[in-house]
Amino acid sequence: MLLVPPTLIVLWLTGLFSIVLLGTGGWLVWEWYDNWAANLPANPRYLIWGAALLAVSLLGGPVVSLFLGRRPRPGEAPMQALTGGTVQQVVRPDGTRLHVESFGPEDAPVLLLTHGWGLSSAEWCYARQHLGERYRLLVWDLRGLGQSTAPHDHRYDLERMAGDLNAVLQLANGQQTILCGHSIGGMTTLTFCQQYPDALGSQVAGLVLTQTTPTNPVQTALGARLNRALQEPVLRPLCHLTVWLSPLVRIMNVLSALNGIMVLANHLLQFKGQETRQQLAFTTALLLRANPAVVARGMLGMLKYEARDVLPAIDVPTLVIAASSDRATLPEAAAYMTQHIAGAEQVTLSPAGHMGLVEHHEVWAQAVLSFATRCFKAGRPEVQPQTKV
Repeated sequence: MLLVPPTLIVLWLTGLFSIVLLGTGGWLVWEWYDNWAANLPANPRYLIWGAALLAVSLLGGPVVSLFLGRRPRPGEAPMQALTGGTVQQVVRPDGTRLHVESFGPEDAPVLLLTHGWGLSSAEWCYARQHLGERYRLLVWDLRGLGQSTAPHDHRYDLERMAGDLNAVLQLANGQQTILCGHSIGGMTTLTFCQQYPDALGSQVAGLVLTQTTPTNPVQTALGARLNRALQEPVLRPLCHLTVWLSPLVRIMNVLSALNGIMVLANHLLQFKGQETRQQLAFTTALLLRANPAVVARGMLGMLKYEARDVLPAIDVPTLVIAASSDRATLPEAAAYMTQHIAGAEQVTLSPAGHMGLVEHHEVWAQAVLSFATRCFKAGRPEVQPQTKV
């Protein structure tokens, strides 16, 4: 599942359950074998149930996947790794090496795409498919994720990421650019607006904020009231525990993927049943590759995030994209940004979860294409009413 602090509880619960499931199966088989080897009465039920639990633990994932997601529509392209782009690396003062790829015409206006936490730039494969012939796409991996390296000092606060975004923006070579961010990518974009206000209206021609929040995501995820109460006594210590025990957490994640629990959680928490089976499998695989220590440190950075004060100061065209059933970032967060950014437009994907830009990638791309066309052509598009798609 795409990761904000409250989902860490789900990751731990599913991981611990996976260990218990595997351990119980192994114990039952061992008890049967131990008695059988010692010529003692061996209960065959131990063997049957133990073998069944082991089979579920190690082979349940493909079975679960058969019942989740939809079949692709005729001609619908699968999600796949981005290949064939021009690769560049940006070295940051803290030792981070940012992996950046460029697609599309070199002299075209630029869409700079920042992915969600726990994923990688591969999230933007549909953006390349729909927008890559018309615009130059700059995609990059956030620090510690994808092919970008981790910083020496292990800092993942939003201010550092906004500095990374500014460094990647320099690769646009002065071309007019729209900053597009999903989830923490949107948080990074808003923090960029706080730190580099002079870039707005000069090189930055507009913003696309997809399913993101202007404040600590604990405040805008499903169950916000409970999340706030749990932040200090549970969520923050759990982030530190994940850092300390990251090898164990990685094992738990692998077990959760093998038995299908991670796939099921991803389906329930990040989608709304509109995703294909391949899209579900692809995003789950991306999450599985993320280093748990990096993920947890990024969550600690999110707990300090606050960007509501910059919203009234944003004076470039802004498109806010929400999802009707987003549990990680409730639609109310999008409505708040639309209300407080002058002239902002809003599009709502429906029915869709936090990965709505994947579930409805054609609609997302069409909204971005329409906005970018007006933005680059006329400077500032006319104010549009809120739209539900």
